[in-house]
Amino acid sequence: MKIIFILIMVLLTNNSCSAQNNIDFFYQDKTKAKETDSSAYKSYLENIPKEFLKKDNEVLLFFNNAAFIDDVITINGKDYNFENYTCGYTQIRILKTDGKINITSKKKKEMDFKLKKGIDYIIINGNFDNKWSVTFSEFFPTMECL
Repeated sequence: MKIIFILIMVLLTNNSCSAQNNIDFFYQDKTKAKETDSSAYKSYLENIPKEFLKKDNEVLLFFNNAAFIDDVITINGKDYNFENYTCGYTQIRILKTDGKINITSKKKKEMDFKLKKGIDYIIINGNFDNKWSVTFSEFFPTMECL
């Protein structure tokens, strides 16, 4: 009986530390990329000033503006203000050396996740039921205005 109790405690502790119930995770590998995705990347390279382009040691986060209207997002201790955007995505660069991302929001509370190797782009949306929706992508994604 003592062994069963210890196993249950270990499982509960491990599950509560590693899983977050307020996040839906998704993944896009390079085989799912379409021609429109490569044209979006080409447009990004041509239209964003070089000093604001993602570097090799960074991850590019895409925040859905519509999901975070009138919200302040804190990413690894730095605040970003989302004021009355109705359409599009805000791009924020994060260093890969941090190894993990901590994001807080007044609307959606807090989430932590580790950066995955080979992932250069992360799309963050607001999901129903006040959840986060996080998509890890190996390629520069094409996103429609919401």
